Amino acid sequence: MSKEQYINEKLVEAVYDLLKDIRKEDGRTQGDVAGDIFDDIKHNFHIGRLETTGGNMKISTLFELCKTYKIPVSEFFARIEKRNPDLKIK
Repeated sequence: MSKEQYINEKLVEAVYDLLKDIRKEDGRTQGDVAGDIFDDIKHNFHIGRLETTGGNMKISTLFELCKTYKIPVSEFFARIEKRNPDLKIK
């Protein structure tokens, strides 16, 4: 019997929404971001799939995205909490 992975849907949606907004604020296309990450880590990357499927991304992928956008991971999650106060741990 396999156990299903727990996914906090609200958090996942908030992460993807913020990533999409940051990319648009930065004036970059999905292809630009995927290309930059591929050049850095030599691993194929499909940003569109991340922004639309709502799956659970790996923390290393989130780190690479934050690095590409030049946003510390701590700041990224602070922005998540600011936009979604119910996701803030009290």
